Amino acid sequence: MDQNNKFEPGDSVKFGERWCKDHNSIHLIGKIVMMTPQWFEYDDDLGGGIDQCAGIFEEGSEEPDSIYHLFGNDFEYFSDCELIKGSEEDKAAYNQIIKDAEEAEAKMWDEALEVREVAP
Repeated sequence: MDQNNKFEPGDSVKFGERWCKDHNSIHLIGKIVMMTPQWFEYDDDLGGGIDQCAGIFEEGSEEPDSIYHLFGNDFEYFSDCELIKGSEEDKAAYNQIIKDAEEAEAKMWDEALEVREVAP
């Protein structure tokens, strides 16, 4: 991928035939897919954590794939795929997914703490 075309939240990928054949994903040939926020566990010297990254979760898969899993850390495997820049609405939708997930997690923790405070 041209370094001038950096991937940003809300961008989509049009999957190329060569990439799809090389990655056993022929069902994606020619499809345009907006990358959505996905969450990934990571390990580091401090014990790890969870990080958010653009990616795709395909039906039937056990785990999502980040853009880096799909295309390499430097997009060296982008092959014949095409980057399609997202609109402002796409970027807002991407950020809303993150906001909704953060609010749902905060609510879960608040409810867990309430239960804990009430328990004898």
